[in-house]
Amino acid sequence: MKIAFRKTIAVLVIFFFLFSSELKVYSIDTEDFDNQIETYAVLFDQFAVEVNGTLMGSAIELKDSLLQIGWSDDNISLFIGDENLTKTIFLEQLNYLEQEVDENDLVFIYIMAHGHTYCRDVLDFNSWFQAEFDQIGTANKVYLMESCYGGEFVRLFSGRCYAMSSVSPFELAIAYIPDENGTWTLSEPPFAGGISSHFWAKAMTNISADSSLDGVISLNEMYLYSLPLIRNCYNETFEANPSLADYIESIAGYTENYPMPTVLNNLYYDLTLNATDFILNHEKYVWEDDIKGPTINSQIIIYYTDEVTVDVIFEISDRSDFNYYCYVDVDLKTWGSHGATMLNSWDYRYSLSIDEKRDYNVTIAVVDEWGNENTNFTLVKYVGDSKEASYGSISSLIAIVFLPIIVLYYRTKRRKD
Repeated sequence: MKIAFRKTIAVLVIFFFLFSSELKVYSIDTEDFDNQIETYAVLFDQFAVEVNGTLMGSAIELKDSLLQIGWSDDNISLFIGDENLTKTIFLEQLNYLEQEVDENDLVFIYIMAHGHTYCRDVLDFNSWFQAEFDQIGTANKVYLMESCYGGEFVRLFSGRCYAMSSVSPFELAIAYIPDENGTWTLSEPPFAGGISSHFWAKAMTNISADSSLDGVISLNEMYLYSLPLIRNCYNETFEANPSLADYIESIAGYTENYPMPTVLNNLYYDLTLNATDFILNHEKYVWEDDIKGPTINSQIIIYYTDEVTVDVIFEISDRSDFNYYCYVDVDLKTWGSHGATMLNSWDYRYSLSIDEKRDYNVTIAVVDEWGNENTNFTLVKYVGDSKEASYGSISSLIAIVFLPIIVLYYRTKRRKD
């Protein structure tokens, strides 16, 4: 379906394309490394077109940005048009990458295509693509997708990678194509292709996106910098085309703060598409097994007088998923699980009910999926009668001494059960 407008050229669906190319993958020579580092970029674009002898589209714009951040033209492969976006071709490229890529390498796959009518219905992406992508032998895999309902496909990735779609599973994506009769009304200079892809490409090379000031634009920085610009462009498109805005609202249910990209980051470090930095500072981008125990921070002592409940907060962080067990003195009160926190800690809050005015020991024990363990505790001390306080202190001391034994017994018992 194509939507044409007198003053803009916003479209949701485009049907014709002319060009294709074969995959060309060459290694980048890196004499400083025992295992040479290679970069592989495969860009699929259903909508790129030739205008006055020039090939235009999102994949082309992304390729230009990659060239500016250290990629070699020989390392970037384009597949343009319906005839080059087939399941057979996708599988050929994925299988090739599975055979050639090792843990040192960087892989970038980009797709711009119809979401519902092509990726879901024709290619049946959700039954095979994510599993094949996960088989590529490096954690440094990047997948960007511009399509309607793109989040539907991104949220199914489960392996180590960075994946992002231009829109959520419930949103439509807008692209622009050249139109001789159209008048450009956006504040952004004219471009061809998807709105999100256009600003992703710009953010990759814009030093203003480098919020960490380390001279490298990570994928997360690219996302954070581009999203306000993407939303502003969508807003201008909606204002210029009320009928398009109404149509999208009828599908998604809203047009404010639109779109809402789906982002999946299963890496504990900040990956970048900057090939130069990836090669020269490769030690930053090497996945290592989790051999460290969970980090737990807490307040050592909390004093109380007349409180009925006291909130005890533990800051927990770990690179992998973990289970937690919360004890009050020697009694297990709550337990549960939480996903990997990567770079940010998770605040676990326990509301301690004060049954009598005495001291309490609130302890958290955390075991991650690699078997690493850690414990930490907070003493909740009653400011009052010394006899009551001393009784509580003895109880707390007993809890500290015997708690690791209790945790080990409880974990062993659960495994046997």
